[in-house]
Amino acid sequence: MKNFKHLVNSDLTKSIKNYDKLSTFVYELMHLDKQKHNVWVVTKRQQLTLMTDNPYLGTQLRYQQAAICEALNRNFLMELKTAKVKIIPPTAKHTNKKQDLYKIGVKTSEILASIANEIEDDELKDSLLKLTKQNNT
Repeated sequence: MKNFKHLVNSDLTKSIKNYDKLSTFVYELMHLDKQKHNVWVVTKRQQLTLMTDNPYLGTQLRYQQAAICEALNRNFLMELKTAKVKIIPPTAKHTNKKQDLYKIGVKTSEILASIANEIEDDELKDSLLKLTKQNNT
């Protein structure tokens, strides 16, 4: 059996960690809250790309892109020459209405209720009674 470390490309994990360091630095430089804002930093061929899903933050980053580029060059000894900002559309959260996996009949719910009344374990009893009430709603 292969070791987990051999299954994951080490260069990929290294580049992800580097991008995370750069993103954290941009968050600190711009005084942004990671819980409220999404900023991704990508560097390729001496070009800095700042990506966000907030158009207002994108405008702020666009005004500050030269300063961000200079700060990254200074702190991480990079040689970035150009910078650009991309606005990424936010991902819509798909919400499904939670549906019961199955429905039980009236007779079955009556049988389950009678079984539940004979059980001494409170948790199991409550679970069975909850199943019987699904039919009533």
